[in-house]
Amino acid sequence: MSGPNSSNPLLFKIAEILRGIAGFAVLCLLAAQIVIVALRYVFSLGAPWATDLLTYLFFVVVSFPLAAVLLRNESVRVDVFSPRFPPAIRQVIDRFALLCLQFPAMAWASWKAVPMVQTSWRVLESSPTLGGLPGYFILKTITALIFVTLAVVSLFLGLRPNLYRGGEEA
Repeated sequence: MSGPNSSNPLLFKIAEILRGIAGFAVLCLLAAQIVIVALRYVFSLGAPWATDLLTYLFFVVVSFPLAAVLLRNESVRVDVFSPRFPPAIRQVIDRFALLCLQFPAMAWASWKAVPMVQTSWRVLESSPTLGGLPGYFILKTITALIFVTLAVVSLFLGLRPNLYRGGEEA
């Protein structure tokens, strides 16, 4: 019997670690938002870095769980026709989407992000906001790595004999 983690446990572990980091970032985002609102409206103190902090945390919350969502087939879909298709046809459609649409798009985005990341590291780019947080080059690097991760996961899933969870439909 094969479970969701049986064919490539490392890939699933990495995805779950990123998902856990995103969960922690949600808590940090909520706490930071409360502190920032209190500082601004109770004490009349504002800081340009505060908006950057919220943006950086939101970026982590949104992008880190993407690989786990794809691996577990948890994405939100509006299926009008596919519920009427037999499971074999749905697998062909999913395989086509992964190998012919998602993989090329993510691989292309990864490739096109390389010059942007190189330039950003060369100048150690900081926030576009005056007085904002440093390390903007790290966000750009993570963006490129997310594209690479999604390309690898798409290829991995598309080439598996059974898509998602050993052939189960999620």
